[in-house]
Amino acid sequence: MAANTSASEVECTCPVCCDIFKEPVVLFCGHSFCKSCLQEWWRQSRLHSCPVCKEIFPMGEPPRNLALRNLSDALRQERSQRANSKDICSLHREELKLFCQDDKQLICVICRDSQKHKKHNFIPVNEAAEAQRSQLKVQLMTLKSKRLSFTSEKDKCDKMKSHIKLQAQQTEKTIKEEFQKLYQFLRADEAARIDALRKEAMLKTEAMKIRIINLTAEISTLTNSIETIKKEMRAEDTSFMLNIKSTMERSQCNLPEPETPSGALIDEAKHLGKLLFTVWMKMKNKIQYTPVILDPNTGSSDLTISEQMTRSTKSEKVQPLPANPERLNCTQTFGSYGFTSGKHWWDVEVGGYWGVGVAARPNDQYASLKIWGIYMCVCTDILRELSSFDYVNIVLEDSFPQKVRVHLDYDKGIVTFFDLDKKTLVHTMRHTFTEPVFPYFRENSKILPAELSVVIKQPR
Repeated sequence: MAANTSASEVECTCPVCCDIFKEPVVLFCGHSFCKSCLQEWWRQSRLHSCPVCKEIFPMGEPPRNLALRNLSDALRQERSQRANSKDICSLHREELKLFCQDDKQLICVICRDSQKHKKHNFIPVNEAAEAQRSQLKVQLMTLKSKRLSFTSEKDKCDKMKSHIKLQAQQTEKTIKEEFQKLYQFLRADEAARIDALRKEAMLKTEAMKIRIINLTAEISTLTNSIETIKKEMRAEDTSFMLNIKSTMERSQCNLPEPETPSGALIDEAKHLGKLLFTVWMKMKNKIQYTPVILDPNTGSSDLTISEQMTRSTKSEKVQPLPANPERLNCTQTFGSYGFTSGKHWWDVEVGGYWGVGVAARPNDQYASLKIWGIYMCVCTDILRELSSFDYVNIVLEDSFPQKVRVHLDYDKGIVTFFDLDKKTLVHTMRHTFTEPVFPYFRENSKILPAELSVVIKQPR
């Protein structure tokens, strides 16, 4: 009898045919046999005796052993299922105990000695499974890290979505307040601007919803992959190794790292900046025009932008602003648009600790700014040069300007600072610009309106 035969199979084996009982019957002596085996034995021996103990059975037909029949049928079915199992070699009907490292497949001990695998390297299934599990643990860490990135990005997008709604509400409120002053003249213009704002808010909100849905789906996919791999790793070694190819394929993640979309927030500058100037032909006596305006999407969370995007002040507490790629830190903000050529100027009223100039927007959110400006040093109360290379060069040590004109000549690479009250030159910086530069401001800065004149040409 095979060495790996179970105790149940031994008890259900017929002593005559040495196989699992078929229609078992029992004799008075307690021994059981297949009905056909017992009848054949009696026919050949011509005696109704027990094939094991030789005791004579006095009756013509022995009674059936129903309990043994049910157990034998169950064992026979189990053996059939085991014979068809993937754990058995399809060629030799032996258990798959070895892993061929050359062919990357499970084999039995007979396959090992065959010509096909004669010179190959083998390891036990449990050792192969352990090695593959170790490799999958590394892949799982990568998947978990990737899921963390997507989860973090989704949280960021959730905050941006909420901020878009808040921006839309605040911008709409400001628009209404400004238009209320001119309502009799500007009803149609007001309605058009609010409609444009709401459309942009709807489009950008929908775009963010779609991105959040996609991120959620990708997070779900990664989570499902992780759980599936964990489940497969807990499987029996043989079953695990039979599915290792698909498991390894599932552990590979081709999803790119998520990137926060640029320009996803409401363009408040477009809706609020130069709002009155666009209708100055009708209301020219009430218009104030500033050459540049602030971009609140670049303002740091400790900075408040107010007065139609012209004033920046330090907040008493940090605001819960989203970490969009354009956002700066440390009470800094940019103007709403940059310059790539020509001459430009703007006047700024300053006070306390301030800084003005121009700066290049970094390609990376975490890269250092390239700045050309001047600033009041907090520690020493000295006006110093503000640049990417020098923070200590002294510009003035007393009699600091209260109103500063910033003049940019992009083509010549000159940035000049004037004291408007004294009408004197404060400082000059030179640099060969090769990229767009934006007006740059720190806290306690207010952009002053420019003087306007309206000339109406009379027909000749």
